[in-house]
Amino acid sequence: MSKPYNPNTQGWGFALVVCALTAGLFGWAYSVHNANYVHPRDPMMQQVYAERDSVKRAGGEASHEGEEHADEKHEGEATKADH
Repeated sequence: MSKPYNPNTQGWGFALVVCALTAGLFGWAYSVHNANYVHPRDPMMQQVYAERDSVKRAGGEASHEGEEHADEKHEGEATKADH
């Protein structure tokens, strides 16, 4: 005869794998957080962004590389269309 069905004994292996995976992901997220997080009041952050913020406060526009490259692309397209 076979053993009687007991639903309490099935699925524990899969539950253990899920718990181990969850613990591993929490550990990975913690290590990424420690490696990349910079507190907003960190003195180095103030030094890095002080020049950019002073330009904004003065009413001037800070140069952004993405905008400069976008303008160059548009100028290049216009010259190609003219020829």
